[in-house]
Amino acid sequence: MEVISSELQAKETLRNNHDIVLVPTMGNLHKGHISLIGEAKRLGKTIVASIFINPLQFGKNEDFDNYPRTLNVDLKKLELAGCDYVFNPSGNILQNIMEHKASDLSNKMCGKTRPGHFDGVVTIVGKLFDIIKPQHAVFGLKDYQQFLIIKKFVTQNHLDIKITGGPIIRERDGLAMSSRNNLLTPEERLIAPIIYKKLLWIKDNIKKLPKESLIKDSFNFFSSKGLMAEYLTICDPETLAEANNYDGSVLIAIAIKLGNVRLIDNILID
Repeated sequence: MEVISSELQAKETLRNNHDIVLVPTMGNLHKGHISLIGEAKRLGKTIVASIFINPLQFGKNEDFDNYPRTLNVDLKKLELAGCDYVFNPSGNILQNIMEHKASDLSNKMCGKTRPGHFDGVVTIVGKLFDIIKPQHAVFGLKDYQQFLIIKKFVTQNHLDIKITGGPIIRERDGLAMSSRNNLLTPEERLIAPIIYKKLLWIKDNIKKLPKESLIKDSFNFFSSKGLMAEYLTICDPETLAEANNYDGSVLIAIAIKLGNVRLIDNILID
């Protein structure tokens, strides 16, 4: 596995590769990230992972400075997973970067409380696409909204890149794997699995109870356990518009604060 640290080096090294699958990450890798490498190997021959903690997608009071940085461990994990190249640029990648605006999908869900977040995401992803020139890119479905926004970004910019979503990987107790789980206290970590359990409860009762009751009960439940739900939505998995009937596919998505840690999760009902 080769580690690439500059834009020029990446372009020179990869210019003769025409079957590249890119897996963008911000590092602090867990089994969820590694599963994306497995998905990438199914799609193409040359696997490139990127590691860059992108300041453009963090708001003023968010956790950029505290985001876990574990580069040496990450590199070992990627090599064991069969990654071919790791692009680990410095902050210089942001110099003269072409800024992009995310689609209207960014106005919903996480975008309501994180203004500019998805603009930062598509800006850095656009830069990575321009440097690496992949034929495929793989993103985790835990951030389902991000997945949709990147798909739309590719379509709107007429990029010949296929975007694939990798399924959510969970801990044994159901908690969706996330780098931010490392920031939970031991007590908070014991509480966190109730998020997924409540999503499963909504799934089981979605055709039995009114949507308003499902959401109100869930908010009250989380509040009683010391969690603050930022949003909980039952929506169309393509447009993120609120769903009023459940005959087709439905996305149940949540963002929640547990202590100082913001966690997201979702369930897709086909």
